[in-house]
Amino acid sequence: MEDDVYSDDSQARRWRWRAFNLVYLLFYFTEWFLIPPDVVDVVAFVVGMAVFLPVFFSAFERYEARFIWHVAALELIAFALSPFSGAQGVFHIYACVQAGYQRPARRAFMLLGVLTASYIVFAFLFDLAWWVVAFTLFLGVVTGFSCSVGAAGLERSRAMRRARVLEQQRAALAERERIAHDLHDLLGQTLTTVALKSEVAHRLIRRDPARASVETAEVAAAARNALAEIRAAVYDMTATTVEQEIERAASALEAAGVSLTVSNAIPPLDPMVSKALGLTIREATTNIVRHANASEATITFRHDGETLEVTVRDNGSGSITDSEEGAGLAGLRKRVTALGGRTAIRVRAGTEVHISLPFDYRGAGA
Repeated sequence: MEDDVYSDDSQARRWRWRAFNLVYLLFYFTEWFLIPPDVVDVVAFVVGMAVFLPVFFSAFERYEARFIWHVAALELIAFALSPFSGAQGVFHIYACVQAGYQRPARRAFMLLGVLTASYIVFAFLFDLAWWVVAFTLFLGVVTGFSCSVGAAGLERSRAMRRARVLEQQRAALAERERIAHDLHDLLGQTLTTVALKSEVAHRLIRRDPARASVETAEVAAAARNALAEIRAAVYDMTATTVEQEIERAASALEAAGVSLTVSNAIPPLDPMVSKALGLTIREATTNIVRHANASEATITFRHDGETLEVTVRDNGSGSITDSEEGAGLAGLRKRVTALGGRTAIRVRAGTEVHISLPFDYRGAGA
């Protein structure tokens, strides 16, 4: 009955999980197979469900909404249905589940104790069958403790994800500051020189055209040098390799609950090819995180000395087709095409991005 309330899954996926948890209500009907219910029993169950369902879905709406009143309401439903035919103890177990999700853990354990004691007192007062009471209490305690342990693990996972996001934000801020500093160093003096020499050329254009021409040529040379320095700096800022992007992809996919498998060795690659191929892998794995709802992903490398093939595949339910590609996949195709390669995207039991590049193994990395 555990609900992954700490994950970043889609709302639809959460609702499917909550609906699945309703399957445990089938235990309520076990007594009906032994003793057929009458009309009053059926009406009591329908009324109980009319109260139970809003409480149940409200409790799973968000982690902070697991208030104690949800626990009390579910336990009261169990008590209210006890005079009627049906295994009403299932609602006590639902109450224990909600108690287990309470944070901190100390409060969860206290609530489990209160629920157990109250159910024992209620069973004694209304003379419920001892074996039914024992079985219900056992399942309630075990399920409640299991949910408490699971909630603690999910809470740690959520904290780790938040820490990772904060670390990424700090790294991005530091990178922006570094870029600003580098641009200041690269362009500050050059643009100052360009401005001064332009003013000098403007003043000399009539008095001394030859000198003005020299100054203008120096302005053009300074501008070209600045442009070359900016291009070099931008290349360094965006430089990456296939190995680095696979490492980043593994981290991002792990945070999304997707396991990554890399098949076959990565062959030696020219730096420009490695960078372009790394960026295509980044885009393909980003789409898996955002759209696929997958649990597994694979990156496979194949090369025969003439062609390098890279396949990124997932087992998700994404349906990104050629006609639905956004800017990211369009950019992926453009990078591969610039290298003389081809890209194919197939959707069958998941999404597969297949990249084929001309590849000279003997000359790679030279």
